[in-house]
Amino acid sequence: MLRKNELLEIKEILAEMKHEILKNLEERIKSNDISDQREIGDIFDDADLEQSREFNLLLSTRERQKLEQIENALVRMEKGEYGFCEDCGENIPVGRLKAMPFAVLCVKCKSERESIEGHTTVYLEEKG
Repeated sequence: MLRKNELLEIKEILAEMKHEILKNLEERIKSNDISDQREIGDIFDDADLEQSREFNLLLSTRERQKLEQIENALVRMEKGEYGFCEDCGENIPVGRLKAMPFAVLCVKCKSERESIEGHTTVYLEEKG
């Protein structure tokens, strides 16, 4: 079970992650607004601009998913359900939660899920 100070520390980590994602999205939106106002002589052609927009859209989807994971972690904290593995119910180690504060599985259960799937999947749980 997490101690109160550990829970507060992880809550701060989640808040910082959320802030960074929102800040990055805001910067990208501003950047797209500026690129929409480009002049004819700009160095970007339409294909480059479209490819850039598609890339930003993909990142935005990933970031939205990460934001959802962060929000879910905060809800679990409020309900007193945070820090427990969804599969086995055991405590998720504090070190894992500090590294991936929105983790819902302990390392053992995550490995078992990946084995069942037959391959290793890169989850959004990865920090950064």
